[in-house]
Amino acid sequence: MKAGVSIVICTYNGEKLLPETLRHIAQQQVRPDVPWEVIIVDNASTDATSAVVREEWEKYDVPVRFSLLHQPKPGLTFARELGYTHAQFEYILLCDDDNWLSPDYVTLAFDLMEQNPKIGVLGGYGDLVYEEEPPYFATQVRLFANGHQAPESGKVAKNTVYGAGCVLRKSAYDHLFRIGYQPILTDRLASALSSGGDYEICYALALLGYDIWYDERLAFKHFMKKERQTWGYYLRYLKESSACFEVLDAYNILVNQGSRSELAFNYRFLKGFLYYVQELLRLVVKQGALDPASDQAKINSLLLLGYKTRLLGYRKYFKVRKNFHRLLQFKNENLRLKTTTKGESAFLPQELKHNLI
Repeated sequence: MKAGVSIVICTYNGEKLLPETLRHIAQQQVRPDVPWEVIIVDNASTDATSAVVREEWEKYDVPVRFSLLHQPKPGLTFARELGYTHAQFEYILLCDDDNWLSPDYVTLAFDLMEQNPKIGVLGGYGDLVYEEEPPYFATQVRLFANGHQAPESGKVAKNTVYGAGCVLRKSAYDHLFRIGYQPILTDRLASALSSGGDYEICYALALLGYDIWYDERLAFKHFMKKERQTWGYYLRYLKESSACFEVLDAYNILVNQGSRSELAFNYRFLKGFLYYVQELLRLVVKQGALDPASDQAKINSLLLLGYKTRLLGYRKYFKVRKNFHRLLQFKNENLRLKTTTKGESAFLPQELKHNLI
């Protein structure tokens, strides 16, 4: 795979968002030695997204390959897969249709991935920009891809970064599928608020031994439409996004907590459940002491809903356990060291062979 950056933007009904996003891409200050391209994937849009994309990009004289693709099957995961298939470079930059990349984003992403061949996914720093002044609760409850993703730049201990603005190593992603990996989540579906696909890929690559990385210098603005700052949107998001827990909990227990047996899984599952029960009770007590009309009461109510939704996810014990065993089987079958006569792994990239034990 040729070294370079493929910017992939997946969009659903993004006609109003894309002009500013494309303007920031056109303003990238890319060194001559860094190959790059732009790929837009229209994911079953019902508005004039495709026409707007063509019209906007023609305004700029940018000497790079530009592609507009159509994915009629709803689902962010499917849209991204189409973009990956058409990407001709090794580093895939996932730019959401509401992300405004800083001018040095492409060059810096390229340099970081080149300098660190163990990086599977590289995350950046998102800064929220609001269409209208948001209500106070919206600035205090973090739901979106923004803010620091680790205490400092470097390898991320939690093995996940948010998908907005992240950079994926295509050879690592392709390797996953060559050995039989299939994602469980479909991520965002049209206007539904399901999510988690970006975290799932991070966890899967961590299973292969790749590092998940964060660098605060990779800065971008994340534009927030006024519709996403309402009380109703926050309530809906917290409820609908919970569907990913039954999958991500299984990954977390396997990848981050190192469970390798039914007994270890049950212990970690119960420990997680008790933690959220404790936090929920703490918030219930706090709510009783707050003025119901205050901003703090609203914030506490949102946190309460988040923990309630999280606890409801623990009712899906059998699904989480099934996913855990499915992932454990995948790890055991496909990531077990296959030694050559020299005692080395026969199927992992050279720089990662020492990572698995």
